[in-house]
Amino acid sequence: MQTYSLFELNEYIRRILALNLPDAVWVTCEIAQFNESRGNYFLELVQKSEEEDTIIARTEAALWGPNYRQLRKKIGKKLVDILQEGLEVKVQVRVSFHERYGLKMVIEDVDPTYTLGKLALKRQQTIERLEEEGKMHQNAQLELPTVLQRIAVLSSPTAAGLQDFENQVRFNPFQYHFQLDLFPTAMQGDRVSEEMRTQLRKITKREHLYDAVVIIRGGGARLDLQAFNDYELCAALADCPIPILTGIGHDIDETVADMVAYQSLKTPTAVAENLVQHNALFEGELMQLAQQLNQISQLELQQAGNELMKYQQMLQMASNNQLQQLASELQHLEQLLNPLSKIKLEQEQTILDQLSQVLGLLDLDATLARGYSLTMKEGKVIQSKTELSPEDEIEIRFKDGSVNGKIH
Repeated sequence: MQTYSLFELNEYIRRILALNLPDAVWVTCEIAQFNESRGNYFLELVQKSEEEDTIIARTEAALWGPNYRQLRKKIGKKLVDILQEGLEVKVQVRVSFHERYGLKMVIEDVDPTYTLGKLALKRQQTIERLEEEGKMHQNAQLELPTVLQRIAVLSSPTAAGLQDFENQVRFNPFQYHFQLDLFPTAMQGDRVSEEMRTQLRKITKREHLYDAVVIIRGGGARLDLQAFNDYELCAALADCPIPILTGIGHDIDETVADMVAYQSLKTPTAVAENLVQHNALFEGELMQLAQQLNQISQLELQQAGNELMKYQQMLQMASNNQLQQLASELQHLEQLLNPLSKIKLEQEQTILDQLSQVLGLLDLDATLARGYSLTMKEGKVIQSKTELSPEDEIEIRFKDGSVNGKIH
């Protein structure tokens, strides 16, 4: 069996490539990553299986600065739009192999007529379908509770941003208490959609236990974010009856999951800060209302005190006026009473004198002195002759004495 050294094998590969690919060739692929460094551009190119949407080929490529500037003059601004992650492109590459540095692909030309890549096209189709079904802003229309405390967290236990999120929430400067329930799920790869939808169903069955759902992922390759453009997952997020906050961890990329969520934030830390600030805002409003209530009560008390003082002064003035009026009336009555009392006394004295005269006239002795007599029978005064009968003994009294007699 023939044995090769590594150098010999690599040299053999180089010769084969040089013989079979002497010229640059056109390749269709998808840009998974695109980075710039010192005027040069480095790409990660992939090809996916149409049936399973999985990556079946991956390689690195470079676009040197001089070539990029030439292509920019040739294609114009379209070049910037074409060289985007998630787009499928048609590029002309020159393939070379070095015994020490390995395989190298250098991009020499780009076909500007090539359309969106499969990943971007799938993302657009997901957006259009969700909009047609009225799900795009469905979760955003939910009402976020005034205070957030019970949080369902969708994340991988090993996610880069999960620990940062938990620390930021648990050790917040306001010392707010949060209940964080982790629902573990894959955050990259083919299992993301299925696992996350399963956990969402569990959360939905206990929706009364949670104020919000948080999706935490953190950093990672942009290619791994494509799972969050899956229609089934995004539809499940839209249908969730609890407001969803996302913190997937990329400043530039906006997934469809971000778009259908109640609120999208750039990083897990930003989500944590948002939860804390949401409650701090409510506490601030309460404190402001308390201050306003205190000010209003103080103002009301002051106004009531002023009113009481006013009424007290009015009452004092009214009582003084009333007393003065009564004193004046009493003085007037006193002035009237003196002459009236004298007149009344004189009138009464006159009446008494008249009554005395009448009584004097009615006196028995005075009456007898005027020539009258008084007939009596058995000590009783006889007023009518019918009271007398024959043989009755009577007494007749005169001024100077009385006589006895008998009726015949």
